[in-house]
Amino acid sequence: MSNQSLPPGALEALKRPSNVGDRSTIRKLSDFNEGILAVVTSRNIDLGELTHKFDLLCPRNGCGSVILKAGVGRWVEHDGVELDNEKGPLHPDLPALPTTPGTAQWWLVSPNMMEFENIGFTRPVQQDAAAKKLKFLICAECDLGPLGWCEEGGSEFWLACSRVGYR
Repeated sequence: MSNQSLPPGALEALKRPSNVGDRSTIRKLSDFNEGILAVVTSRNIDLGELTHKFDLLCPRNGCGSVILKAGVGRWVEHDGVELDNEKGPLHPDLPALPTTPGTAQWWLVSPNMMEFENIGFTRPVQQDAAAKKLKFLICAECDLGPLGWCEEGGSEFWLACSRVGYR
């Protein structure tokens, strides 16, 4: 058996989490002076559909995992969903969402979860006895969330525009 050695830095690279981006290039929606207008582009001008022109990333400092590639989600203003407990978001990298009833800005991803690069799901949660169970979307790399939601067994996945990073 020959005596082989690893190239310099190979072991460190293998130990690093996958999909880690350069944190200096990750921006939050609040960093853009124009807000949502700075991150959207036309998907289908005839239908007036807008999509994100940047990759969507985990906003956690030190993670930056790619969640969704540019152009996959469609911008929608839709009813808000309670993602936080009464104390607000559980992590400082997650801004509070508008309280319900009210609307929020979302990236709608469909027809299935295979559109994502890196996403995780919580167990189903029953928020209201009359409503369907929800699963919250989290970063699959570091478990930060909730970043969005989907109905259990549904084909629409909703990411909060203000809860993802942009690069």
